[in-house]
Amino acid sequence: MEVSADTLQQLTPVLTNLLSVDNSQRSAAEAQLNEQWIKQQPDLLLAGLSQFMAQNPDVQLRSHCSVLLRRLAFKQFTSTTDPDARLWDMVQEPTKIRVKELLLVALANETDQSTRHKIADTIAEVAKSDLGDNVKWDSLLKALFQCSQAPSALHRETAFRIFASVPDLISDQHTETLKAVFLTSLTDTESQAVRLEAMKAAAAYIVQAEAETQKSLGSLMPNMLETLGPVIAGRDDQTLVDGLVVLIELADTAPRLFKPVLHHLLNVMVGIAKDKTFEDRTRQTALELLLTLAEAAPAMVRKVPNFASEIIPVAMEMLTDMEDDSSWYTTDDLEEDDNEENYVMGESTLDRIARTIGGKFVVPVSFQYIPQMLQSGEWQQRRGALMAISSIGEGCVKMMKPELGNIIQMIIPYLKDPHPRVRYAACNALGQMSTDFAPFLQKSFHQSIITAILPVMDDITQPRVQAHAAAAMVNFCEEAEKAILDPYLDAIFERLLILLQTTKVYVQEQAITTIATVADCAEDKFVKYHSVIMPLLLNILRGATDKQYRLLRGRAIECASLIGLAIGKEAFSPYTQEFITILAEIQQSVTEPDDVQTTYLLAAWARMCKMMGQDFLPFLPNIMPPLLQSARITPEFTFVDPEEEDVEAKYPSDDGWEFVGINGQQIGIKTSVLEEKHTAIEMLVSYARDLGAGFLPYVGEVLDIAIPLLKFYFHDGVRHAAAALIPLLLRDAKEANVAPTELQTMWNTILQRIMKIMSNEDDITFLAQLYATFYECVETLGENCLQTDDLETFAIAAETHIKMYLERLTLREAEKQNGEYDADDEEQGLDDEITEEDALSELARVFQAIFKTHHSRFLSYFEKFIPLIVQFLNHPSLAARQWAVCV
Repeated sequence: MEVSADTLQQLTPVLTNLLSVDNSQRSAAEAQLNEQWIKQQPDLLLAGLSQFMAQNPDVQLRSHCSVLLRRLAFKQFTSTTDPDARLWDMVQEPTKIRVKELLLVALANETDQSTRHKIADTIAEVAKSDLGDNVKWDSLLKALFQCSQAPSALHRETAFRIFASVPDLISDQHTETLKAVFLTSLTDTESQAVRLEAMKAAAAYIVQAEAETQKSLGSLMPNMLETLGPVIAGRDDQTLVDGLVVLIELADTAPRLFKPVLHHLLNVMVGIAKDKTFEDRTRQTALELLLTLAEAAPAMVRKVPNFASEIIPVAMEMLTDMEDDSSWYTTDDLEEDDNEENYVMGESTLDRIARTIGGKFVVPVSFQYIPQMLQSGEWQQRRGALMAISSIGEGCVKMMKPELGNIIQMIIPYLKDPHPRVRYAACNALGQMSTDFAPFLQKSFHQSIITAILPVMDDITQPRVQAHAAAAMVNFCEEAEKAILDPYLDAIFERLLILLQTTKVYVQEQAITTIATVADCAEDKFVKYHSVIMPLLLNILRGATDKQYRLLRGRAIECASLIGLAIGKEAFSPYTQEFITILAEIQQSVTEPDDVQTTYLLAAWARMCKMMGQDFLPFLPNIMPPLLQSARITPEFTFVDPEEEDVEAKYPSDDGWEFVGINGQQIGIKTSVLEEKHTAIEMLVSYARDLGAGFLPYVGEVLDIAIPLLKFYFHDGVRHAAAALIPLLLRDAKEANVAPTELQTMWNTILQRIMKIMSNEDDITFLAQLYATFYECVETLGENCLQTDDLETFAIAAETHIKMYLERLTLREAEKQNGEYDADDEEQGLDDEITEEDALSELARVFQAIFKTHHSRFLSYFEKFIPLIVQFLNHPSLAARQWAVCV
């Protein structure tokens, strides 16, 4: 369809005014565009925009129309028939054909590079849509191959820009043909831009290709890396970062392709990371490429002898790259560490490299630097050394454990360092090590650590250091046995009571959290302290009502409820009524969806339920409505245009927005509500477990919430909690003596969903939970609760899973035998084996439950498993043999 000159004339002022700096003029144009064009004549709008792109002499208008066409055509518009409809789906087929014709005309004729890029991005978006709808655009592929071999470098670059964005366009081409095309353009003698776009296109194609194709194209790797040489020499930070980001995705997907170039890549990337003439972001991205490779192929990286010795010194230097910012001492926002800072990247690098390649490589290199840094006169050096110890501990437990006493003695003197930032780092190191080396550290070094941390909690001149000392105490106590803590409780609480009454809110918050942790660990030993602490907590809950104190109140709620659990119903009885009244009042006052108190309330009610047992039932009618509301929360989504500005302002990370790239599109998910949903389901598990038949009034409604959540893929915790909840609800219903027909209806609904998911699930961790859900339900219902079809469906799914476990075990054993399995992979391999053993153990319990309740009816199905079980019995893996014997 050809758009008339009159129509174009009407559209021109609307498009021009959209670019106006005058807000009112621009708003009027947006309204006109929406009401008169998008809603009333979308075909003319899209065809008109593409006609301007192909034919208008004004480069600014052509550029603007390119962006506008892409944004409007593929933005979702709610229509009466389809709530997810896009404008592109709503226009007539002849319009689409005409738009595509004009796009190719614009591609052929455009001379302005920036506008060509925008035209290419629009073509890519149309191509993605066509591929998704199984629509062929044959003339596009022909045009792009012509462009890729055109005399004009601008044309060649554009072709590869589109291939990079939509690699599926060429997925059915012969690999050798593609390799030749890529190689020609990767070595283009005329244009650096062509070489770079060819590198991005080759990487994008390899990422989505099959393993054999990836291997075949691996010979392009040296040429792909060479494209960055002139960019590095020219100190072009933005272009270099763009190129490195592409290689990072490739490294994550196909790390072994980097093996032939790994030594060279290490030298080049470390060179960039060391070079302070590059921007910090560029230096960090170069490190990120090496870290991604280490995480994706640790065994390959360990075979590069100098990998750790090259990266660790760079990370150590980054650790010290910080100023003594005065705001650090005065701020009340303790989450202010900027992830873009070099010192944060230094910590992250050491942590990740330790966890991937292991202590054997990391500890010797790190401790070449740590002692001399600790002796430095510069506080940044001393702080950096302590943060290095914090960072590497988790990944180096085996290597550091024999020397742990010496390392602790190395740290403790710095709790008295003259510089507050160093004292803070020393607290951080001891706190982190209390987690990483638990419970060995608590049993072996409790006296030296507790007696060293306690005086730091007295440091009234530095509230942040005080609070961090209390935080370190949390880490220590979380993993300490009651008997270890007992001699220190008086000294710990003496200081915590003082911190609880300071004027700094964040110090009070931390003191409350530490009290809660110690109470949880001390249990009945806490009885002697509650009479002093509970009145203070109740005062906070009554008095700190302003919005700024919400977190303080949340932590006071948590602490008081944990004290209740620790000392029991009788000892807590003087506070029970007042505390529950306050909880109810706070619950009524919570009106904003992001109020932090909500999650604390949910957990506190569940603890009160556990403490009070059946005495809690009268409070349920007021508690359940908001709890069920939290359990039903649905995460918020948004799709973001890659060129959209101020994305962070519109979707701030502080509000819980996280973005993931899927098929070239940025999808935002508001994750903050997911934790609230998870907590709510966990609390329902507590009520169903602790109240038994008394929970019956809510069983049906809760079951309706729980069953769909078995497929809630946004949050593993929600799925697992929902699966754990279901058999408890069935048990509650049975204990309450509901009618057999009603119980059978519940079971039919549950069983249908479990069987469907079990047949298709490939997450082994969730499979283990699903097996547990299944056998707990079977044990609850008892004799012959499964029909013949149910037994058949289960047997088919179980056979598939057993074969999958057997293949994984066999592959791992084969890797060990042929030398592909690196000895340092044992830890990761052990984690995989433990996960599989858990799943197999739960599957064995399913077999036992079915035999117990169905007797010989299951025998004919079980006989089909015997050949597989015999293979487990004869397997080199001890775990496999043990499972076979168990079954």
